[in-house]
Amino acid sequence: MNVRQMAHIALMGAILYAVFQAFSNILYLEMITFTILCFAHAFTRKEVVISCILFACIQILLNGLTLWNVAYLLIFPLYGWIFSKSRDFLKKRLWANALLAGFFSFLTGQLVDLPFLLFSKTITMLYLVMGLKTSLIQGCLTFIVTLFLWEPVIHVLERIQQERIK
Repeated sequence: MNVRQMAHIALMGAILYAVFQAFSNILYLEMITFTILCFAHAFTRKEVVISCILFACIQILLNGLTLWNVAYLLIFPLYGWIFSKSRDFLKKRLWANALLAGFFSFLTGQLVDLPFLLFSKTITMLYLVMGLKTSLIQGCLTFIVTLFLWEPVIHVLERIQQERIK
């Protein structure tokens, strides 16, 4: 890996952190899944996964070592890998990408509650059930955001990638 790639990965990780923080105070609006999906379509799998790991490390360093932040360290790199693997199949399918982003956004809300299994199955089930409404709304909003923002964001990211290659 050269310095240019490392700088690109660092910028991607910083963008993920900025997106996460910018939208974390807006109820139900989760944009990091959408951003990871866009990155996965424009950049290499290695860059996307490492930038997701970097994001989670920044999150832990700046916001503390919590169960949710550790869950991000597992969830988002996995999302980056899955999205990158499905890139060829989903290349020109707006609705499929919107459904994928919405589903994984919904899933994020449910997966971050799983570490509470360390404490109690009852607490975990309570968190999952209580968070179901929030996760459903979050998934629907990400679906809608993807329908509206997918094409312009992908267009810009693909142009950035083409400029990098030159």
